[in-house]
Amino acid sequence: MNIILRSLTFILITIGLFGCSGYKKAVRLEQQRQTSKTALPQQKTAKTSTNPSPKTFKQKSVPLMAADTSNANSLLWEISGKDLTTSSYLYGTIHVIPKKDFILTDLLKNRFAQTQQLALEVDMDNMLSMISALPEMFMDDDMTLEDLLTEEEYNRVDAHFANKGMGGLSMFNRMKPILVSSMMMEQGPTSEDMTSYEMELMDMAKDRQMAVHGLETAAFQMGVLDSIPYKAQAKMLVQSLDEQADGGAMYDEMVELYKNQDLKGLQAAVAAESEGVENFDHALLYIRNHNWIPVIAEMAKEKPTFFAVGAAHLPGEEGVIRLLQKAGYRVVPLREVSE
Repeated sequence: MNIILRSLTFILITIGLFGCSGYKKAVRLEQQRQTSKTALPQQKTAKTSTNPSPKTFKQKSVPLMAADTSNANSLLWEISGKDLTTSSYLYGTIHVIPKKDFILTDLLKNRFAQTQQLALEVDMDNMLSMISALPEMFMDDDMTLEDLLTEEEYNRVDAHFANKGMGGLSMFNRMKPILVSSMMMEQGPTSEDMTSYEMELMDMAKDRQMAVHGLETAAFQMGVLDSIPYKAQAKMLVQSLDEQADGGAMYDEMVELYKNQDLKGLQAAVAAESEGVENFDHALLYIRNHNWIPVIAEMAKEKPTFFAVGAAHLPGEEGVIRLLQKAGYRVVPLREVSE
């Protein structure tokens, strides 16, 4: 059960649940429940205690750094205009990245300091939200991986997990294939050297006593995977195994595109990786992008907010940048001024 819970940690580039304190609390409570066979204590449905009340929030005034607004290949964007009296900011993350490639620019830190709350794809410190997502990890109608994979494919994936000391594939037989794919990253040889932009931003928010919110629930994120046919997910699982056998070249390419802030290149890379996978872009990107726009509008109007979502959500006609512009906001790129 513990390994199944840990799979929530690594959910592909377009999803992005990561090992966070709320997730870890959920794991501990689930372990305690399994041991004691007692029900979890009742919890209030209010926001998690990690979100400070307005009385405890102390905003420090930080002068704005100069920024280059001429380059549309940028991960950081300013949201202003329409009914906003103060700018908010939009940042494209890569949910899992090698520590050696991780960087937070001075400009990002400066714009983060102008805001009063952080909004991620999900509130990853919300323990109840994380627990509620657990049932959504499994396929409907008693479908199993054995039903979706050929015998040769199943044996290959089974051997991979057995070689990683995870006891083979049988214990994950009902898990959605795309989540099994994500676990391959967790068990990779360099997984201990990985980090997350979401985790770093959450730490920054806590240092400044800023509230952390989610644009959607963890259960919705897990449930949306059902929009991708299980057979297509199974195909992606086999492709993930092949990718690991090739040394992770495709992921390395994506990291380089991200470091170069090449949004068009990232968009093309995600499209190429998901080519032939029914509903991939529609389910994981476009539907969620459209759902987020009114939530972003409401949060930004309430107070200046730093929005951080997977970079794949930003570009294109159905991307968050263009959708916000269509909704009447001024959205401009921000890059550090070249010396």
